[in-house]
Amino acid sequence: MSELVRAELRRVDWALLRCGCGDSAEHVPLMFEAIITAETPQDMIGYTLEGHVEESTIIFECTPPAVGVIMAALAGDLSALARGRAAADAVVRGRWLR
Repeated sequence: MSELVRAELRRVDWALLRCGCGDSAEHVPLMFEAIITAETPQDMIGYTLEGHVEESTIIFECTPPAVGVIMAALAGDLSALARGRAAADAVVRGRWLR
C-alpha cells in the first residue's frame, strides 16, 4: 500500500465518523487495506465499500474522506485485481471509471 494511501488513512479519525453499516467507520481502513493489497479474489472476500462508504446514491459521513483514500490508491500502484474490482463495481452500478 502506498505511503500516500497510508497518509490519507491516518489523516482521519475514522472512529468519530458514522459508517453506512450503522457503526463507527473505524473498520473502513481495514477494508481499504484488504482491497488494495489483495493478491487473489479470495483475499477480497468479505471486504467491500458498498454499504459502508456508499449505497446506491446514498453517501455517509465517512464518504468524503474515503474519496481521498480512493483517489490516492488510484494515483499509485494498485494491483490489477484491485483496479479491476473497482472497475467491475462501477460498471455494475452504471458508473464508469477512466
